[in-house]
Amino acid sequence: VVHESGHQIFVFSNDGSELLLTLGEKNVAASDETHFGQPQDVAFLPDGRVLIADGLRNKRVVILDAEGHYLSEFGEPGDELGQFGSVHALAIGPDGLLFIADRDNRRVQVFRQTDEAAGEYHPEFAPIAEWTGFALTLDIIVSGDSVWVTDVGPPRITQLDFEGNRLHEWYLPTKGPARFLEVHSFAVDSAGNLYASDNQHGRTQKFVPRADADPKRLVGQPYVRRK
Repeated sequence: VVHESGHQIFVFSNDGSELLLTLGEKNVAASDETHFGQPQDVAFLPDGRVLIADGLRNKRVVILDAEGHYLSEFGEPGDELGQFGSVHALAIGPDGLLFIADRDNRRVQVFRQTDEAAGEYHPEFAPIAEWTGFALTLDIIVSGDSVWVTDVGPPRITQLDFEGNRLHEWYLPTKGPARFLEVHSFAVDSAGNLYASDNQHGRTQKFVPRADADPKRLVGQPYVRRK
């Protein structure tokens, strides 16, 4: 669980009953090995390493081992490839790919684990592409052979292939009881239901797939690769 304004991340047991680990110091923002600056997201590599999107202040990705110990980091402020305006969301894909929502630069950056071709996992990530043309990239899910990105202006979910080609856009309602201002984060459960959180309206809405829906247009569960 990411606590942005407290600069901390909490690790709970799966049922939420036990706090197992706390990362970062409460209300202390810094850029050293044990502190964060408004972290945004967490992702997990097949070997157990943890990636922290850190985030709005520090504009870096921090790499921890499975026990939460600092290993390394990458990223710096800027708008060049491999730099960040902000690190807002992370998503792991196949073939060692890492997709990062660079919110303030209004793009998605694609990185690759440098030793993935050899079947090894190391801390180094190399930037290989950027996808532009977004208004404000907020969250990412990689499922199947697609990358799904939430965007604003108007609020929508964009489907892309792994080359960055746009396949489909789902525009969300901006009026009525189901209206959105933004989809700050989204998730899919094991039944295929989609949960979209709007932090401007302070709520999460649940979407159930229609019986006649095109399976290729449904956001699937996030990609997971076991070691």
